[in-house]
Amino acid sequence: MTVPIELHAADGLTLLLDDAPHWRIAWREADWLGPLGIIARAGEVVRHGAGAVGDERLSPSLTRSHGSDDLGAFEAVRIEWGGMPFAAHTSVRAYAQRPLLVFRSEAPEALCQLGSGSFVQPTLAWPAFFPLRRSADGIAPDTRTFGYQYAEFALPVSGDDACRGFLMAPHRVSVVEPLCWIAPDCRTLLLAPLNQFHEQIISVPPDAEHAEHGVLCGWHGDLSLVPEGFATEFAVWAAPTPRQALTEWGTLLQQRHHTRRLSRYCDDLLGKLSYWTDNGGVYYYRTEPGCDYTQTLEKVVDDLDARDVPIASVHLDSWFYSHRIPREVSDAGADLVPPSGMMLWEPRPDLFPEGFTSLQSRLGHLPLSFHSRHFSIDSPYFERYAAWRDREFAHPSGPELYDEMMANAERWGAETYEQDWMVDSFLHVRGLREVPDRAREWQENMDRAAGEHGLHLMWCMSTPADFMQSVSLRNLASIRTSGDYRYLFDNGLNWVWFLQTNAMARALGLRAFKDLFLSHGPTPQHGGEPYAEIEAMLSALSTGPVGIGDQIGHANRDLILRTCREDGVLIKPDVPIAALDRCFRHNAFLFAEPLIGECYSEHPAGTWLYVTSFNAWREKQDLAFHVQLSDFGVLAPSQPVIVYDWRRGTSMRLDSTGGWDAGLGFQDWDYRVVCPVLPGDITVFGDTTKYATMGDRRIDHVGVDGPRIHFDILGVPGSLAEINGWSAQPPRAISGWQAGALEEVPASSNADGESWSYDAATGHWHLRARIGAAGRRHISITHR
Repeated sequence: MTVPIELHAADGLTLLLDDAPHWRIAWREADWLGPLGIIARAGEVVRHGAGAVGDERLSPSLTRSHGSDDLGAFEAVRIEWGGMPFAAHTSVRAYAQRPLLVFRSEAPEALCQLGSGSFVQPTLAWPAFFPLRRSADGIAPDTRTFGYQYAEFALPVSGDDACRGFLMAPHRVSVVEPLCWIAPDCRTLLLAPLNQFHEQIISVPPDAEHAEHGVLCGWHGDLSLVPEGFATEFAVWAAPTPRQALTEWGTLLQQRHHTRRLSRYCDDLLGKLSYWTDNGGVYYYRTEPGCDYTQTLEKVVDDLDARDVPIASVHLDSWFYSHRIPREVSDAGADLVPPSGMMLWEPRPDLFPEGFTSLQSRLGHLPLSFHSRHFSIDSPYFERYAAWRDREFAHPSGPELYDEMMANAERWGAETYEQDWMVDSFLHVRGLREVPDRAREWQENMDRAAGEHGLHLMWCMSTPADFMQSVSLRNLASIRTSGDYRYLFDNGLNWVWFLQTNAMARALGLRAFKDLFLSHGPTPQHGGEPYAEIEAMLSALSTGPVGIGDQIGHANRDLILRTCREDGVLIKPDVPIAALDRCFRHNAFLFAEPLIGECYSEHPAGTWLYVTSFNAWREKQDLAFHVQLSDFGVLAPSQPVIVYDWRRGTSMRLDSTGGWDAGLGFQDWDYRVVCPVLPGDITVFGDTTKYATMGDRRIDHVGVDGPRIHFDILGVPGSLAEINGWSAQPPRAISGWQAGALEEVPASSNADGESWSYDAATGHWHLRARIGAAGRRHISITHR
């Protein structure tokens, strides 16, 4: 090649194809990712091309073209490689209206006997990058990398500009996707698949000693056969921040798949308070003394009802069915669940000798959700159903078994089927990996069967590929986004995990689940939860299920009701809480950096931000830091705001360039609600007894109408709600619709217990209003 070629995408993102120093990607700086090349493997035969170093070289022949597709107009280069060990076409497109490069690989004919012998070693790596060999005038100093390991719950990892320093789960593969390079000013290059999510990987160095191996993006090494026309697309996307990069990529995936996500309140598990017997809960493989499991659960439900804790569903975890290695259930509990596969997804005869016939009636006919895991090779199911077998693991190769299981779940009174151990199903059964689309079909078959039986799905222990593939599903209600509660990990590590992985879930439109929490402290039977307030708050701000796992007689009703109304309806933000952009360069568990997250409630009058800050640093030392309103990126307010300090009940006014200082001890926390100043110099804090103070199941449709602001309060008919806000001057009047007319709420309490007051020293107003018979009360505040 003698004539250099440049492909230009929007915002200056450029692919340079030349002889010297190497093919590279520039974006303001000359070289972000190091030499760009290709590696192709077929058995023992390995060929390298362009910037990939190797003895057996591929010679490129380049052809330029122009075109357009659903992403817009592009200029492209098709690259034919002389000396390939198998037939493959490659190309790259640069989009004029998007800062996006798309690398494409296609099999022009069916290919057999592929496979490198290792999942993490791509058969076809296009593109391959070698950051250690980037140009001297490459990216800005102190550029960092961040991504999600191909592990359960998409473990977030961060490292240096050559992908060194990742603290990855050692029992999982060294694959990280999406993968971001983040400059000191937060500008981000994101690398991620655009299709074939279970067939493409980003293989990274497993440790610093292997950094010269580079970053290899392409077909994973366990693909052994691909059909004619099999094609993959891989994106390199430039954005001002990591969160914006994730959002633009996730939005594109949803648009391409016409994704329709379920409502945050689509069923009783997702929309109301629930009780869980999951790992971390008191009754996980444990019963009450002198009781069997049915009696224990009946006592749990009766106790919560007597204590006015409004649960609306009950979750049954892995203890209810048989595993290859059984685990005893007793009033003493057990320390460890053997990671063995499932034998039968049916109630254990030793726990439910009559099956589930009486369970629903004993639980007051509450809806149920059921846990499931990967299959054992010894499962009797595979005497009836075809399966792929791999060592002690197996997986059904057709949809029939899931049809049977979903039918059983419907018959047992389920609303939700939880698929756990997804990472083991995929990584431990090669049959799912050796041919394209098998993993997609597995998940889409579950999704179809769930829909046919009126069920919703929850994913658990999902890989990043499972997160991505969710865009083709219709019945997936929620997904776990952090490690098991109170199991192996420090609370702070799980908080970092939750907020960082939520960023990807939120970009893909998913409802995040934190796992259950305990609302109480230690008891003679259980260790309890010293950080119950934080765990409850994160649950409430997740948009996913909110589940408690408390011991009988110990549930903290006041704490629990900060997540929901008296009828159990959860009060949620619009989107899951996620870490700010500034938190992605350094992991707040490993470094002396605060963990700061945001989510919001949007109303016609404006956006209310919920901002949490934590000291999760493992060194257990104090942290002092500053939070700037500009830290919130696209959500940063452009007008003055009132910042309500939820823990202290105080507020302060800030202009759009302002911020606040915080100082936190180890695993201490701070919580603020950033409220827009509305016309008339007034705002609403919302129901400050709840975490999501302005959540739309409590405060609905805040609007402005001339000299008035107005909103609806939602809740249990006849209940008394307390709403707070701020005003520069005392409101002239506060009125509420009552019996079809707008009546003024008195300053002193009336017969219904309603009243409002104003504190001139703080500017805070306080309203007590009774909810109407329809579960709603319309309020109008006249401010001038």
